[in-house]
Amino acid sequence: MTVMMRKFGSVVAAAAFVIGAAAAGAQTKTSFGPTTTDISTGHAGHSSLPAVLGYWKEEGIEVNVFGMNGGAAGLQLLSAGNVDFLSITGEELLIARSKGTPVKGVYMHARTPISRIAVPKSLGISSLKDLKGKTLGTPIMQPNQFAAAAFKEAGVDYAKDLKIVGTGVGAPALLALQRGDISGWLSWDTAVATLENRGMEFVFLKPSYYGELFGNVVATREEMIAKNPELVVKVARGIAKAVHFGLANPEAAIKIHWKAYPQSKPQGTNEAELLRDAKRIFESRFASYKLEGTSKYGESFAAQWKRVTDQLKEQGLLPATVDPASAYTNEFVEAINKWDRAAVEKQAAAWKD
Repeated sequence: MTVMMRKFGSVVAAAAFVIGAAAAGAQTKTSFGPTTTDISTGHAGHSSLPAVLGYWKEEGIEVNVFGMNGGAAGLQLLSAGNVDFLSITGEELLIARSKGTPVKGVYMHARTPISRIAVPKSLGISSLKDLKGKTLGTPIMQPNQFAAAAFKEAGVDYAKDLKIVGTGVGAPALLALQRGDISGWLSWDTAVATLENRGMEFVFLKPSYYGELFGNVVATREEMIAKNPELVVKVARGIAKAVHFGLANPEAAIKIHWKAYPQSKPQGTNEAELLRDAKRIFESRFASYKLEGTSKYGESFAAQWKRVTDQLKEQGLLPATVDPASAYTNEFVEAINKWDRAAVEKQAAAWKD
């Protein structure tokens, strides 16, 4: 495999890394974009693992993986044909479709929300309504439908009762929290876990309906679904195998990811501590990949999509006529799950650094 730099204009961070499986004969080339430039161990399931473990290669495909700075940038690249597959939240996908972007979810990836409303434990805040009038940070200044709905349930107007400031991720966000510049952080699971590794202790505030939501899906253009359904299956099947491997042997998955993305490994000499911290980040995302209520990787639940759709309609972000069933498909699920799980588990158990 190769790791190299690639630029996609101003919408993609210059530090985006590209992973491609080594070509063996004629392989179909495609691309996948996580909507973050911080491709941590938590993102191993759709970056390092399917490439390094040869799952995509076995499918006869070469997949370039590169991080993008948020869902808006990812959707722009996807709709323009500069990337073929994208991991994105259901909210972002539904809103994009309502505006005429021909994209659809083909694989349910994170089965529980990846969004977090994290408040320093030291502040003693225990409810969302206690944040009214406070300043909150967010990595990227963009709409946050998850937070807006959660605060609305608590009687807090997200636009009027809160001050939202951009912090970026990592050290700048940590400093803002430590100095008290912000009273909470509206972020995602792996980014929050990174700050926990740096000593932050958080309370996570959730709406009552949290368990009815989901995190993100793998999406592609409707044109891809119609013209190249086999490629859809191959990309998603590689991800499903990688997730299964990671759940079976987290430590192996982390070490594989570090080799593919050496910049994701923190500096230090205590390997046990480094692995412990990496595992926190890894499990913050992989916990949402576990199969609950289904035995099939990638399967969407209609009730979850309806819940997210109704929430967006209540916020005035979707027309009343939007049908959530049009935003996703389960047509590839059976094919995506046609592989030997026991063989992957055996591979994970036998893996050696």
